[in-house]
Amino acid sequence: MELSQRLDLGSLNLAPEEPAKDTSVLARLAELIGRFTDEEVTPEATLDGLGVSSLDRIELAVRAEEEFGARAEESAYAPETTVAELAEWLA
Repeated sequence: MELSQRLDLGSLNLAPEEPAKDTSVLARLAELIGRFTDEEVTPEATLDGLGVSSLDRIELAVRAEEEFGARAEESAYAPETTVAELAEWLA
């Protein structure tokens, strides 16, 4: 009988560890913006380039305030604002 059979390792419910989740402001913001677009959210992408509409930007501002506890000026959510710029502002 092998050692693994005697120890009954299967009964220990050893699940593989999940990779650590990136909790940076940029990663959290990218995840939040991802709810409004089907595009790949990168730091260089602009809100307009991601297809985030003006109504979506208003909702994004509300959700970001809830998520980060920071109230941003309307200009921070301008169409030409990049994801990295907005993350820096929220940080």
